[in-house]
Amino acid sequence: MTQSTVLVALVRTLASGHTPGTVQVARRATGGAGPYPVRHALDSTGAPLLLTAVGDPVDRALTSLDGYDVATVLAIATPDGGQLWISGWSKRLPDPMLRAAVLEFADHNPVNDLLDVGRGHTLHRIEVAEVRLEHADGRWVDIDPDDYAAG
Repeated sequence: MTQSTVLVALVRTLASGHTPGTVQVARRATGGAGPYPVRHALDSTGAPLLLTAVGDPVDRALTSLDGYDVATVLAIATPDGGQLWISGWSKRLPDPMLRAAVLEFADHNPVNDLLDVGRGHTLHRIEVAEVRLEHADGRWVDIDPDDYAAG
């Protein structure tokens, strides 16, 4: 295994949803930018799935009023005091995509509110543009998004 492969596996493990995360979005007219606590998991490509209650502040922040994707950063604290940052563009998943996304979320992070997706909860998906791992000593490691997706 190469060092890059090990790093991608570590980052994917951290992002799988067992460690609390927060999201921050570009400032929006409908509310604050965050950070907001969020339950998250990964789909098969490593794209973060964010579980929100419909209409709550994080859902409103992540939902575009004009149809555009929302610039979003998912931050996850690492056990050694560092931080994992996954940034990209998020979008609320439409109904036809929800069932498959719920199953992928449940594979990593089976939480009860997944049973209410489509009836009070929804999922947002981040299209990954950048992945960075910040070590506790302040050093940064950039992970190639294509390597991350292939991980």
